[in-house]
Amino acid sequence: MVKNYMEVLVDEIYEEVRHNYNPCECENCDDNIKSIALNNLPPVYFMSTASEGEKKAFLLDRQRRITVLAALTQAKELLCKKCNSNKSNKKMRETI
Repeated sequence: MVKNYMEVLVDEIYEEVRHNYNPCECENCDDNIKSIALNNLPPVYFMSTASEGEKKAFLLDRQRRITVLAALTQAKELLCKKCNSNKSNKKMRETI
């Protein structure tokens, strides 16, 4: 089975820092944040000859984890900023 290890890493890091993000209350916000981040990160697939140690090393690489964290942060800011502006526009329309 082919597996994108960048998805594994994004899921792992997002679960670690999710409580710090306070995502907006939109439906599927968590999935949308991860999707945006993954679209800005390169996919990583290992050959069938790769050892479990190589895969684990990929997941534990400090610089890669920082890059993924930055992508998740940018995705959250982009998504929630757009979401909040839509909410404020909706509130403004309701008051008019």
